[in-house]
Amino acid sequence: MIRQIGKKTGSIPKAVKQLMLDAWNKQQWIYDRLDDKWYTPEEFKTKWSVLVTDYNLGRFVARSPELGIAESLENLRRALERAEEFQKKLEAYYEVGLRRK
Repeated sequence: MIRQIGKKTGSIPKAVKQLMLDAWNKQQWIYDRLDDKWYTPEEFKTKWSVLVTDYNLGRFVARSPELGIAESLENLRRALERAEEFQKKLEAYYEVGLRRK
């Protein structure tokens, strides 16, 4: 059983230990899918009692940090494209409005 947030525990639950071990053995980090945050296995080991409850362990997965960087860069590229499209639409709208007057 994983104890609730804020309570002290003497040992790390098996599921949490397995997650950290998987990440360590595969040279991966632990990703929080809900908060979009990354933890090294060592960081997670020190913070797990604050982060993990009986109900939220599934939000944490071992993932390649290199893939995380690639996904972040792809998200930035898409956001930049949307911003450029919006800017073009905005400029076109006001250009038409100025010609109407």
